[in-house]
Amino acid sequence: MFGVMLVIAVVAIAATAVYLVRERLGAAGAGMAVLRTVAVGALLVLLLNPSSQRPGDAMSPTVLLDASLSLAAAGGRWDAALDTARRLAGGDGIILRFGDRVTAFDTTAPEDGRSLVVPALRAAAGRGGPVYIVSDGELADFAAGPAALRASAAVVLVGRDTVPNAAVLDVAIDARVRRDDSVRVTLEIGTWGALPDTTATLVVASGGRELIRRAVSMPPAPAVARRTVVVPPRLLPLGTHVLEVRLAVAGDREPRDDARVRVVTVAALPAVVLVSSPADWEGRFLMRDLAEITRADVRGFAEITPGRWVDMSTVQPVTAQVVQDAARGATLLVARGAFRGGRAGQPRWDWPSASGAVRFTAGDWYPAGEVPSSPLAGRLGVVDWDSLPPLTGIVPIAPTDGEWTALSTRLGRRGAERPAVLGRDSAGTRHLTTAAGGLWRWALRGGAAREAYRAIVAAGVDWLLGSGALARQRALTAGAVVQRGMPVLFHWRAEAPPEDMEVELVSADTTVRARLSFDAAGTAAVRAPVGSYRWRVPAVTDAGGVTVVEPYSDEFHPGPVTAASAAPPGLVRMLLVNARDRWWIFVLVVAAFVGEWAWRTRRGLP
Repeated sequence: MFGVMLVIAVVAIAATAVYLVRERLGAAGAGMAVLRTVAVGALLVLLLNPSSQRPGDAMSPTVLLDASLSLAAAGGRWDAALDTARRLAGGDGIILRFGDRVTAFDTTAPEDGRSLVVPALRAAAGRGGPVYIVSDGELADFAAGPAALRASAAVVLVGRDTVPNAAVLDVAIDARVRRDDSVRVTLEIGTWGALPDTTATLVVASGGRELIRRAVSMPPAPAVARRTVVVPPRLLPLGTHVLEVRLAVAGDREPRDDARVRVVTVAALPAVVLVSSPADWEGRFLMRDLAEITRADVRGFAEITPGRWVDMSTVQPVTAQVVQDAARGATLLVARGAFRGGRAGQPRWDWPSASGAVRFTAGDWYPAGEVPSSPLAGRLGVVDWDSLPPLTGIVPIAPTDGEWTALSTRLGRRGAERPAVLGRDSAGTRHLTTAAGGLWRWALRGGAAREAYRAIVAAGVDWLLGSGALARQRALTAGAVVQRGMPVLFHWRAEAPPEDMEVELVSADTTVRARLSFDAAGTAAVRAPVGSYRWRVPAVTDAGGVTVVEPYSDEFHPGPVTAASAAPPGLVRMLLVNARDRWWIFVLVVAAFVGEWAWRTRRGLP
């Protein structure tokens, strides 16, 4: 702007010099000098086109309305939130609903299972103008959201009222149990408000059939307590069951959070049994990795003192007869130490230990660099054996006729090779022997050593059970249980996610058909009403299972308030106006030039 004023001043000086000094026209010359200055100055303004700001009308607001289930729970104030949102939006604002997703405004009751406001704030930021958040303040991501987004919005709290309520917050239960085992059910109970009774009735049911009924004490509100009940053996037949854990409480104003659902599979016998005699670190790490790698039903037993056995998962005492029965019935028996049970013709993997009469050669035994030819070579050949730490010892076992060596070691990287893993297949009965000690240290070390340990376990179990007999991970899986208002997540476990495919979820009274659109991580989401569904994907042969959308939601009971009420911002639109946007400047240029020309003509000037 300073440059424009400077140029106009130069033009004014030049016009004055022409009309008053050179042509000596007096008052008429002064008038024509003014017209030329105005005309040329306005023309220069149009050529340079400077801009300026001016206040405009107030910007229309964006109202973000919390549409999570907490607003529709007992004590929630959905109607008040609706009225507040309409008042803030006025006649020209827009309202967006947010919860688990961002959607257009409607007045239907909330159904989203959580409150995520940051995606809605990002959408509102792109529109501009004042932003209001109408919520009960229980926002899952507000406190951790970007500070600039949080500062750009005004929070209008419509807090929920405290009402008497008891909720089953969580249920812990094994997803897979055996028919002869008790089913241990551990639940967390939360209480709020003034409940009239200090006891409640706990019911565990399956398929409408009541399994057990117990009276449980309630913690004084507000509090969280843990309670445990045990379902006796054989109340659940073999197969997959939807188990409902339900709490009946007098005076409870919100019954929808009183029940939780879990999917439990009852199996006749474990697929894999590990027996460690005596208990040691090798057995503990072997149990963990067998369960992780095989994804089958694995049960472990450890002999802590002579004749005293415990279940390795629950640390509960078991009898020697239970151990023998499980070993005989297992599809695969893994025996650590001196255990000699099992049945004839059973796939078996022996892991001798240094205890007892077994001769054990201690020292630093390193894996040999090359993997011998064996049925396990394909899985073991990809491991860099030269980079691994030493083992603690070797049981000197020489291969017999028909036996092969899967992995060899050398003492101090020198001398003759000694077998670390041997195998044989005699008349269809497969058997492996691990002669090396200290493999558990690889599992503990992590990195390449842990991967080598897992490669040995995976290759051995896969070969013992036969090609394809191992419980393989399915290409497509789905979440067993999801809360109300949340999508069912499908996961593609194979190498690359496929193109979109159709999934069908069928319950007793509802059928949901949807397209699975996988993201880069191989995850797709489908929304379904509350119910128990069997799902299948026709395009994938082994894709199917049971998934449940439970009536419960974390939104039904009070949660932490993470957003405080804030005053609405008074924003005004600032308009950017260019010189060429002002029509009167063009009129001024033309009028000044025409006026000067007419005046010069009347004075007889060229």
